[in-house]
Parts: sequence; structure tokens; C-alpha cells
Amino acid sequence: MLDRVAMSDDQLDVVNGGTIIPYVVKQGDNLNELAAKYHVSVEQLMKWNNIKDPNILTVGQQLKIKY
Repeated sequence: MLDRVAMSDDQLDVVNGGTIIPYVVKQGDNLNELAAKYHVSVEQLMKWNNIKDPNILTVGQQLKIKY
């Protein structure tokens, strides 16, 4: 029997061939524009970054964008 080891999202992404792009929020950014720019959904951005309100971003906030 193989031992199972818990992996973080970052490790799973690397194993599955994915990439995480760090993004720092700038003045005027919003999730709709970021989602369109990176070809992901607003819902994905919210899930990946534990965002409760899609209308609230803070300048300097660090986001993860997964590919």
C-alpha cells in the first residue's frame, strides 16, 4: 500500500503541470478585468484568493492566478 502525503495547492499545481502567477493589485484594478486579462473566471479568482466580495480589492493585495 502506498503512503499518501497531503499536498498544498501550489504543489498540486506543479505536479499537474500548472503554474501560479502572483499578481499585486494596482489602483483601478477589478476582478472582472483581471479575469478577462488572464482568461479565468471571477469565481475562480475569488476561490483561489479567498475573496468574499468581488467589489473589494486593496492596492498592494497579492493575488494568485492559476494556469
